[in-house]
This record gives sequence, structure tokens and C-alpha cells, in this order.
Amino acid sequence: MTERPEPSQVRPPDQPATQPPDPDRRRFFRRFAGDVVTSVGSVLGAAQTLQQQSADAARELLAGEPVAGAAAEVDASTAGYRAPFRWDADEGVCRIIDQRRLPDVLVEIGLRGAADAVGAINDGALNGSPVQAQVAAVMLAIVAGRSRMSRPFARRATIRGAANALRTTRPGSAAMAAALDRMLARLELLAPDTDGDTVAEALRREAEAIVTEASGDHGALVTLGLTALPGEPDAPLHVLVAGSTGAMGGGQFGTALNTVTVAHHAGRPVHALVAETRPGFVGSRIAAWELSQAGVPYAIVTDAAAPACIAEGEVAAVLVGADRIAANGDVIAPAGTYALALAAADAGVPLLVFAATTAIDPATPRGEEATIEEGRPGPVMRAVGTRIAPEGSRIRNPVQDLTPAALVAALITEEGVLRAPFAPAIAAAVGRATERRSASPGFAALAAAAANDAPGVTEAPEAPDAEAVPDAGAAETAPAAPAS
Repeated sequence: MTERPEPSQVRPPDQPATQPPDPDRRRFFRRFAGDVVTSVGSVLGAAQTLQQQSADAARELLAGEPVAGAAAEVDASTAGYRAPFRWDADEGVCRIIDQRRLPDVLVEIGLRGAADAVGAINDGALNGSPVQAQVAAVMLAIVAGRSRMSRPFARRATIRGAANALRTTRPGSAAMAAALDRMLARLELLAPDTDGDTVAEALRREAEAIVTEASGDHGALVTLGLTALPGEPDAPLHVLVAGSTGAMGGGQFGTALNTVTVAHHAGRPVHALVAETRPGFVGSRIAAWELSQAGVPYAIVTDAAAPACIAEGEVAAVLVGADRIAANGDVIAPAGTYALALAAADAGVPLLVFAATTAIDPATPRGEEATIEEGRPGPVMRAVGTRIAPEGSRIRNPVQDLTPAALVAALITEEGVLRAPFAPAIAAAVGRATERRSASPGFAALAAAAANDAPGVTEAPEAPDAEAVPDAGAAETAPAAPAS
């Protein structure tokens, strides 16, 4: 086993000793990082603090104010906090940062219809299940707004068609399905002849609730994630992160990657080994860029070499996200997660999966029954605009894989740090989340429909092995104030 250097001694090859960190982003995290660490003994207090801070950030996102430095094409190292998307409800547009251009250039794309969002997801301009789900909800609200003057039956058909198109982009994403189902459930609560203004307002509020809740959930799970990291809160820590689990993939606030960022800004010496995460290189392009902006020490490793780094003792934990979590704890995540999980289990290193309960699919008993997405051949055939495989090659591009629950040390959710046996812990967490979100009309309708489809299901008992936050649902998760 090789000796690990201190984080202060490690930086990627050819990387300057100092990088221009993003001061606004650092201040953003420092607003609550100190509170998180000082209250780490009281998880509830920390969770409420972080949940409120991230909810405030979500309202800032929904306000549609310009994003500093991102309105025009600029160097991506330019300082200034950036949200991955901003919604101008009055103009009927959702502006996203084009993630294909990172880490070199910051430029926005305006999404004005479902077709725009479908293209952005399919082409890699928008990555990460949580943020894709939030943008999908926003797009349905925009479609409803643009259909105000349509006849009622045509308006509903347009909204449903948009939802179907968005759903096809990420069939393996539980968050995407949950957001779209919730928006459609809200639509179904309205009478068929409801006027267009009322429909648009109802869907706008539901979308705002989805975005606001996601930020609060991510803030709470990051707080809990800090308590799950190995070692003392002030001890040096080396972790491996994979995928795009920062704000760019999470919405206003990320999951696994933001746990690293918050720990860093709270004063813990932390170093991240970033898996490149092919074929889209979202780890090396996006996650590393976010760490650089936040001033967190990191090094990039190829996907093929990452398991060996784990085996050689270079990291104390592996942090990943999830696209879907089955009822038994099996995890569907970006391709490469399974290899990391095997290496971590063999080395005795914990695999920590960070995901909000919206990623949990109680209707999928085991991971084997989940859809594994097959990506297009283009990203495998070409890299950075250059063909890297012979023309006519047959390409396999599964963009997800299945990690059995037996390889997972913990599921970090906003409702608790869940450990094996996962089934009762997951059921209890989903139950608490359902109760917490019931103030939203769309979610309440969706939950009622699910209950009707599963007669005889009783409330899940509290799981003693779930390190749950007492009254974790107490934070306000009702629809945010209208953005306009």
C-alpha cells in the first residue's frame, strides 16, 4: 500500500500551484460550511441550516436574474457564481450553461420548448439526472405558458406530448420520471375546461416547488454526508469522486461533489481524485472545473486506472451519485460505478452513494428490473471532434451500470444516512419524504395514485439502522413564491 501525500502536497500534473478560485462560489459555501461543522454533533441543526441556505439559493435561481459572466461567451475561469440554469417565467425561457463547452468557455443556451430541452440533454449540453429533472419540470411549465391560448384539449395534448418527449431522453432516471409524473398529476387535478392562465400558473408553481425542494434536499443530504465521511471532521481526507455530482449536475446545489466542497470550505484538508467519467468526460471536464472554481485540491485519473488507485490505498472513500435506486438498495449509476464499487469493496474502502429520495424507485424491487440506458455511438466514436474509432465500428455504449446493494456502504439521502439492511431503511425514508412533500398538490395527487395502485400497503416502520434526521421534513418545502 502506497503512502498518501497530504492534500496540500498534491495537485494534478501540469497544473499551476494556484488557480483563480471563484470567490463568489467560495463565499456561497462558507455561508453555511462553518455552521455545518460546528453543529456536526447536532445533525438536525446542521441540516436545517444548510436546507434553508440552499432553499434561499433556489429562490435566487428562480428569480431569473442574469448570471455573472455567463450571458455571453467568456473564459470559464472567470470568477463569479454560476447556476446551471435560470428560469425567466415572464419571457418563457430557461437558460442553461452549455456544459459541452466546459471547462474552456461559458455560454448560455435558451430553451423555449420541449424540443430544445430534448436536444440539450441528448447532445450533452445538460448533464446529471437531478438537474435534468428540474429543467424538465420547468419546460412543462413553459410549454403550458406558451399554450395559454390553445383550446383545452389541444393544450393538454401538447403538455403530455412534451412530457413524453422529455421522458425518452432519460428512461433510466428516477428523478426525471418523478418530476414529469408530478407535473402531469398536477395537470390532471384541473378540470378539462380550465382556462390557459390557470393551467400555466398551476404548473409554474409545481415546477417551482420541484426546483426548491431539490435544493433543500441536496443541502440536507450534504450535511448528513459530512458525518458519513471517514475520519475526524478536521483530519486530512482523500476521496475519489465520479460523474457530475456538483451544482452543474444537481441544480442549484449538488450532492457528492458538494459534500467535498463544503468539507473543504469548512476547513477540512481534503483532496479529490476525479474519475474522468467517459464517454462524456463529465468528471474531468465538469466536476474538475467545479472543484477548481471552489479552490479544492484535486487530480484527474482515467477511468481505467481509478480501481487501481483505490486498491493502492490512495483514497479513504469513494463518492458517487445515482440515477435510480431500487427498493432493495441496488444502485443504477453512470457506467464505471460498478468497477469502482468492486475495487472499493476489495480494498475495504466505503462506497458512499449520494442521492435525494427522488432517485429512489420503490416500484423497482431489484436493480435487475431497472432500465439500463444505452447511449448513442457518437461519444465513443469521437472525442473532442476527432474520430477515435474506425468508421463502421460496432459500438456498445451503456451509459449506466448496476451496483448491487451488497457493495454499498451507505446511501446518503436528505432523510438520513441509510445502511444495510437497505429495504426497511429505504421504505422509511421514502415514507418521510412523501409526508414532507404532501403540501404540493401535484406530489399529493401522485402519491395518492401510487397508493391506489398498491392496495394493502401499510406505512413502513422506522428502520433502526437508518441514521435519520429527526423531523427531517420540518423544513418548508411548499411551492416558492412566484418568480415574477
